[in-house]
Parts: sequence; structure tokens; C-alpha cells
Amino acid sequence: MAGTSINRWNQFEFSSYQRLQWQRERRAKAAEMQARTAEIATNFASIQTNMVTEQGNLVSKMAMTRISKSA
Repeated sequence: MAGTSINRWNQFEFSSYQRLQWQRERRAKAAEMQARTAEIATNFASIQTNMVTEQGNLVSKMAMTRISKSA
């Protein structure tokens, strides 16, 4: 079984130590993927927040321009 990779169907053909190592690797990969996904979500949220802020600034500038023209 040296060349065979462990998967969920054949995992019980391997020793408990090999299964434990395999599970640790899977958990580490899952944690890494979750961290990457969270980072992407955080970046997207900050982009959205900045965009909304800038839209508010633009509306405010337009309103101030109109007020100053009418006064």
C-alpha cells in the first residue's frame, strides 16, 4: 500500500497512525482553505464599505454644491 493514497473508502486498510496523519493533513488543508475564504470575504466587505462611503461623499458634495449655488 506504499503507493496508494488514503481516501475515505480505503482508510481502514491503513494503520491507525497513517489514518491519524491523513486526518491531520485534511484538517490543515481545510483550515487553510477556510482562512483564504475568510480573507477574500473580508477584502470584499472592505471594498463594499469603501464604495458606499465614497458614494455618500459624492452625494454630500453634490448637495453642498447645489446649496452653495442657490444661496
